[in-house]
Amino acid sequence: MNRFFFIGLSIAVVAFLTSNFLLLFGEKSIISKELYVSEYEQAYTHTYTETLPKEALTAPQDTMEIYVQDHEALEQWLVKEGDAVTAGAELARLNESESEDQRAIWQSEQSALQAERSEVQSTLQELTQARSSQDSSVNENSNTSSSYPGFGEDMEQELRMDVNVSVGVEVPEDGAYASGIAQAQQRLAAIDSELAVVEAQLAQSQENPALISPVDGTVASINRDSAPLSIEIYNTEREFVTYLLEDEWHEVEQADRVLIQAPGIEGAIVGTVRSVSEMPAEESQWFEAYRDLGRIEQNNPIAFYEVRIAPEAPLQDTVPYGSNVNAEITLNEAQDAIALRDGWIYDDDDTQGTTYTLNIDGRPNTVPVEIAFAQHGRVVLTSGMQAGEIAINEEQLHDYPGRPRIFMPFPSLAPDFTYAKNTEWRAYVEYLLAR
Repeated sequence: MNRFFFIGLSIAVVAFLTSNFLLLFGEKSIISKELYVSEYEQAYTHTYTETLPKEALTAPQDTMEIYVQDHEALEQWLVKEGDAVTAGAELARLNESESEDQRAIWQSEQSALQAERSEVQSTLQELTQARSSQDSSVNENSNTSSSYPGFGEDMEQELRMDVNVSVGVEVPEDGAYASGIAQAQQRLAAIDSELAVVEAQLAQSQENPALISPVDGTVASINRDSAPLSIEIYNTEREFVTYLLEDEWHEVEQADRVLIQAPGIEGAIVGTVRSVSEMPAEESQWFEAYRDLGRIEQNNPIAFYEVRIAPEAPLQDTVPYGSNVNAEITLNEAQDAIALRDGWIYDDDDTQGTTYTLNIDGRPNTVPVEIAFAQHGRVVLTSGMQAGEIAINEEQLHDYPGRPRIFMPFPSLAPDFTYAKNTEWRAYVEYLLAR
């Protein structure tokens, strides 16, 4: 009899515990529950920036090269390397008997440059119009091949473009035409620089023929030996040049803010990205110095792209040409933004996700958020949370049906050991007596 009694009692106890367990933790349970959450923090706003540190070099904003065709036309150099010159200053004295021949050469160069400038402007206009009128989708296949002269190092080099458009395929606006437009713009800038030099020489008096400087600047180098003789002048306006790798190129844009730390200058120089080249960098003393500074090795040896950084205020002479500076390019900036710890965002895809906040009733809310970027172990948000809200981190919330009530540890403030050590014993006695 006792045996059956204990068996029945055991079955009753197990059934009671099982039913209560189902009532509490079953999927259809309506009994409210409480969940302990140990990690939480109150959201606050701050300005967050994502930056790209780069080695950079101080360079002239523009470089002028002036040529003399042969030794007979040049009588005497009047300047040397490192000399400061002003616009219109005489650089070299020309032989009067040979000046007419040299002047005829300059006039020919001027005509050729003006003709080329018209051609390049026309080509640039055609390319720009073609890109702007290009539809994102077309109804039939087409293949357009165009040839434009005058780009690159060789004047006779041709830029060839093949644009293949398929039915229903979206052609990006900055696709096949972008390279041609970039080359045309670069060539226009070079032509304008060369025209300024030639026109400055033709504007001088024929009574005392001389080679003159078209700009204020510094004599960088003089070729006194091999024909054609030449002199290179750096203009007085300084800027900074650096180079991007292939993966960095997609992150930097024109007008990005840059902070420069230069030797001998207190504080930071504020600048902006003036240009980001789409073409691989050409060999130059600046490019060679950059590679030596960074000791950069990569699989693609030509995937370096020049970036020009213009300071907001003109630089003083305390920053010499060629000096190495530290540049910090601002890639992203979020003002008055909220950032959560890395891992507190769930189901994220680098642009959006969800997180949990504590509402006024002590229960969790699932909040969709948009992500700007990640920085130093925190995820910066562009929307979804407000300052003052309590963000909580608890993976078990994924498995709980409904929204359980939350209880958390009371916030504590650890004493500052340095302050406690420097406090006199009388203060402790007065505190105890006051209590």
